[in-house]
Amino acid sequence: MVFHPILIALFPVLLIYSQNQHLVLFEGIIFPILIILSVAIVFWIALKFVLKNMVKSAIITSLYIFLFFSYGHIFNIINSNFSLDDPTYTHFSIIIPFTILVTILTYYFIKTKRKLNNFTSIINVMSIALVAFVIFNISLFTVQNEVTTLDSENNLFNFENSITLENKPNVYYIIMDEYAPLRTLEKIYEYDNSDFVNFLEDKNFYVAKNSHTNYGETFLVLSSTLNMKYLNYLTEVVGPDSIDQRIPYQMINDNLVMKNFKSLGYKIYNFDSGWWGTRNIQIADENLCLVNQNMDFHTLYELKQTSILRSVDLFIKKPTQQIFHEERRDRIHCQFYTIMELPDKTNEPIFALMHVMAPHDPYVFGPNGEPVDYDYTFAETAKKDSFKKSPNVQAYLDQSTYLSKLLKETVTTILNRSDNSIIIIQSDTGPDVTFSNLTDEQHKLGRMSIFNAYYFPEQKYDLLHDEITPVNSFRVIFDSHFETNYGLLDDEVFFSTYEKPYVFEQITDYTIIP
Repeated sequence: MVFHPILIALFPVLLIYSQNQHLVLFEGIIFPILIILSVAIVFWIALKFVLKNMVKSAIITSLYIFLFFSYGHIFNIINSNFSLDDPTYTHFSIIIPFTILVTILTYYFIKTKRKLNNFTSIINVMSIALVAFVIFNISLFTVQNEVTTLDSENNLFNFENSITLENKPNVYYIIMDEYAPLRTLEKIYEYDNSDFVNFLEDKNFYVAKNSHTNYGETFLVLSSTLNMKYLNYLTEVVGPDSIDQRIPYQMINDNLVMKNFKSLGYKIYNFDSGWWGTRNIQIADENLCLVNQNMDFHTLYELKQTSILRSVDLFIKKPTQQIFHEERRDRIHCQFYTIMELPDKTNEPIFALMHVMAPHDPYVFGPNGEPVDYDYTFAETAKKDSFKKSPNVQAYLDQSTYLSKLLKETVTTILNRSDNSIIIIQSDTGPDVTFSNLTDEQHKLGRMSIFNAYYFPEQKYDLLHDEITPVNSFRVIFDSHFETNYGLLDDEVFFSTYEKPYVFEQITDYTIIP
């Protein structure tokens, strides 16, 4: 029996999933599995039709798949062991022997008169072993990090006994990923964003001058904010060494804020951000901008980086990167232009959550919205000794400039339709500022400093203050506008890293950037 091409085609996707299981939902690998399997099977069938030999066509197919997806790994090995200034040399040092090897082996397997049944059995066993090993690792991770269904001590408010609120305000919660506050831009980037802050204040927004996020990672920030509580207890639930994000995902999917608004008769909208935590929130009535819903672009990017497609950028100007970037541009534009039109979709009051995965890289917009195609750095912004000269620093600022313009347009449109609206514009975290010559403590504070602005009807800002943190955002809204009595928690800031997200370090000094 010949089945090794199927298993070898599955292996690269399963391997990437096993390495990123704490970040990626299983749904994210279905599309790449289907694509790779389809291509492998079609190629196998076509080759069988040409060679008239099932065994040879299967061996050649498996050979091509294996070499195709081993290219990136070999590239990384060479790059990490030899300091080559130009990656072009690395590519050619792999492509030439790859071409020779493929030519020789293809010629051999086509021309050989030997029976290849034993060789087929060996490849079958090896492919089973590879896939079994990865599945074992996936299963082990799942067992060791079993998702606990947390008891909902979420303090769902009983609105049945409260006064019926007529003319309920639409509520818009806009999260800008790694959007820096004014003080960070001025003191670290030497960039003036006061025009945007002044615009908001002219529109009667309350802009918190010294706001910080409660946690250093998006999945913790949003699950904390949307459930109006701290998450430090998760250290005991998952363990201090865990990197598993599934419980916070679960908490976002079934969050208290949306439950409260639903009980008040609100229509709940979420916008697919492209990040699994806010792609398709189950409790929402509608998830909008669901383009490429079953694709996980992190997985696709990793597959591209491990495959020979990584070398295509040498000969054609970054075609694969442009595909990823165009998808990101389309998604962000869909989010902004759709949220402005939400009141046309329903006569019910609206709660909208829009998580925009920008100005976090990739940097896909110039300052006026023009397409740009910087390398996908995954937050590696610049080298410490040359951050002012780094094109990625300017790219971050350019993308922030355009997003500020989109935010202005969005705010203007929403308030022109009705000033009886609540708007929160908030960054999840600050940008990574490890490129600059700051101390470790200053780097942490740069990460934890956020933009945080509120618009309330009739400017009911009594409960707001300049140091407010996201955990209190909706406590303020419900208490000031919906007659609840949640009260405010102490505003506390806990830094952690992606390597150990549940090991929290409390920050108490907020003045370490002079």
